[in-house]
Amino acid sequence: MLESSTHQSIWNPCFFEQGGLFELFLPWAEWILRYSEAFPPLSAINALMASSPVAPVRSGGGFPVQCVRQQRLGRSQRGELGWWGDYQLRIFFSGEVPTRPAHWHDFFNAWTWVHFPKVKAALNLRHFQCNEESQPFPWRRMSGNRNREQDFLTLFDEGGLIVVTDDDSLWQSICERDWREFFQNRRSSLGRDIAFYPVGHALYECALHGHPSIHASAIRVKMKPAPFVLGAGEFNLENLARIDEQAALVLSQRTLLRSPDDLHALPIWGLPGWHARAADPEFLSDSTYFR
Repeated sequence: MLESSTHQSIWNPCFFEQGGLFELFLPWAEWILRYSEAFPPLSAINALMASSPVAPVRSGGGFPVQCVRQQRLGRSQRGELGWWGDYQLRIFFSGEVPTRPAHWHDFFNAWTWVHFPKVKAALNLRHFQCNEESQPFPWRRMSGNRNREQDFLTLFDEGGLIVVTDDDSLWQSICERDWREFFQNRRSSLGRDIAFYPVGHALYECALHGHPSIHASAIRVKMKPAPFVLGAGEFNLENLARIDEQAALVLSQRTLLRSPDDLHALPIWGLPGWHARAADPEFLSDSTYFR
């Protein structure tokens, strides 16, 4: 279970230097380091989203996405506001993402729109479809409970990991949670035949503060992986765009991915370069990290 950190407002512009999990931020390192004293303002993040090199950042309803300051609303107020009071429906119909400034959780959520705009749009569209099927117009939420499909969408949005591989045996090891086979016996394959792209903003937040028991919620994109870091200052953003597109197509299959049971738990600290002890075979016996 991923939980929001209590260290919300302590800004560290060098967070991406941890590597591994934060590798996707490297192409924007210079931009991030401009903000040495405090979180980037929402206006700067919106300008960045407007120029994403991956794909146009649009909601599931086709509206340009921008972060807006989150307002505190009670449940009764949200109900009276109809779609505008629902987080996902507001994004769908207006492109407005309610965001808490100077907050790691929401900061990483905004960045996920930059890294994976089509994935985020696909998730947002499915949230709209779930609401349309379960609630009468104007989509006033009658209960705080989500259905199984909405649970799936939320879990992936918060803790999602895209696993890119055309090696069926590697993916099978993940499905069977055979971590000895995956992390130790096949370790030489992990940097060559399979790649990992974090989507979940809570995944980033928990990793930033070193929570040991993080397990990502993984889906597979069946294609041959390509390196993201090409060289000094060069990054494979074209391949990132292809992964974003293919993952969005996978997530659009409502009949195949419909329940939290369709996600595969993966303990991220065993991945190469994501933890100082990752190459130590004894690390796999530490139940704090591998449940």
